[in-house]
Amino acid sequence: MKTLTALISGIALTAAFGSSAFATDVYVVNFRNAKDVQSQQLDGQLASALAISGVDAEEVVIDTTTAAKWEKGAYEAFDHDIVPIFNQWVGLPGFAAVVDARTKRVIGCVNTAFEVNEMAAEIRQMASKAKGSAYLSNASTPVKTTRCPAAHNVDPGN
Repeated sequence: MKTLTALISGIALTAAFGSSAFATDVYVVNFRNAKDVQSQQLDGQLASALAISGVDAEEVVIDTTTAAKWEKGAYEAFDHDIVPIFNQWVGLPGFAAVVDARTKRVIGCVNTAFEVNEMAAEIRQMASKAKGSAYLSNASTPVKTTRCPAAHNVDPGN
């Protein structure tokens, strides 16, 4: 009877937590500041692009407009286990990093150079990378690239 109870408990826990542990494929980390024009443009574009993309993505907002929002962003980064990504770009607004939710690796970035449909397609491709699916890649132009900006916060000792 104890074995049966343990087996049922194990199945229940797996059903409750195991299947949803990595339900989100990617985190889209929006580095923003309300005073930054590109951040303002990106907010509207990003929400629409995520809706159009059809991927299982969660937006994580890192807002440095006020100290309270900065602190909230730090907690969001901690809750999503992406503190190194937060540390790398906090304070550099106007772009969003697409992060594999499972491995916590940055796949690429999007910014206001992309139209909403282009941004949705890029996010879809990056989510495919996170899932290990094949995708068709388009060549990027110098203006539109999914390359992330250089690190904003660098340890001067390194």
